[in-house]
Amino acid sequence: MTGRDGSETSEVRSRDSIHVVDPLQVPWSVATPAPGKGDPPGEELTAFASPDGRFTFGLTRRQSLHREIVWAHHEVALILEGEVEITASDGSVVRASPGNVVVTPRGTSGVWRSLTPYRKVWAVYE
Repeated sequence: MTGRDGSETSEVRSRDSIHVVDPLQVPWSVATPAPGKGDPPGEELTAFASPDGRFTFGLTRRQSLHREIVWAHHEVALILEGEVEITASDGSVVRASPGNVVVTPRGTSGVWRSLTPYRKVWAVYE
């Protein structure tokens, strides 16, 4: 499967029954660093994808990231660890830390910058 940033990701497909995905037992994929940036690659795990591929849920962990992004999908993310700062194209700035939920509508553009290493769970709807 192709990840949200275009790289190949590990994925657990939908099943017909309730099941548990243990992130410690499933391989994570390398999340591609931004071209021309000094950011190290992160890791991503797609824990669920709907059969039509329009809804996905997963986890991301990164040491650092500073990237301009245009969100091609709706994303809701729960910050588990670390702190991030998002500067929207209108100049508004939000910070998120553990326990905060970041809601990003499709078409939003801005700069995502980690202030510390972070982990998040995310849900994406295309």
